[in-house]
Amino acid sequence: MEIPPISAAARHVLCAVALIAPLHAQDSGVQIGWASNAFATNLRADGTTTFGGTPVTIQFELGAFKQGFDPTVRPQSEWAANWVVLQSTAYDTVENQFIQTATLTSNSPPFAEDSAAFIWGFTTKDTSSANAEWIVLSADNWKWPSAATPTIETFSVSDVTTASEILVGSVNGTFNGTSYHMMLEAVSVAVPEPSGIAFTGLAGLAFLLRRKR
Repeated sequence: MEIPPISAAARHVLCAVALIAPLHAQDSGVQIGWASNAFATNLRADGTTTFGGTPVTIQFELGAFKQGFDPTVRPQSEWAANWVVLQSTAYDTVENQFIQTATLTSNSPPFAEDSAAFIWGFTTKDTSSANAEWIVLSADNWKWPSAATPTIETFSVSDVTTASEILVGSVNGTFNGTSYHMMLEAVSVAVPEPSGIAFTGLAGLAFLLRRKR
């Protein structure tokens, strides 16, 4: 049986929400369905291990970066401190996807109307960890709606079609002959080895001794 695109599935979920509580839409805010394709192949950074192939839980968050913070020009080590989460969820290793419905109740920064929304998937946000792997996406049509308007929005990973919409990781590609929906990218920041630190310290000491002569 052919599996329908997740964007269509997410719309069905959101329509159900709208039918259940239409009278409370104004009070509860705007509903946002965010999801990846169901029963898809999603790979870790090694290009071989699937998201469910290890005990590591892959987390996904819908959110935005703080006002004035541009992740395209700032180091990845600063991203987590400038990130604001609207909703988070764990990757489902049975259906091989993530899918949630978030409620946006305010357009206070960084969720200003028509500003960019992001989906961030990760093993850990700690860039000093050797196990840090991320995927960070923001499709051109992922814009925060007005929280005062009773609409239903859908942010699907299948919306991402160009390289400019991908900050880290990749989507809908092929690696070593395996087609995948999402693939994480290693983002660990190299930490100087003790020998390198010692060498730097000795070099600095030598410089000071020369200046004293």
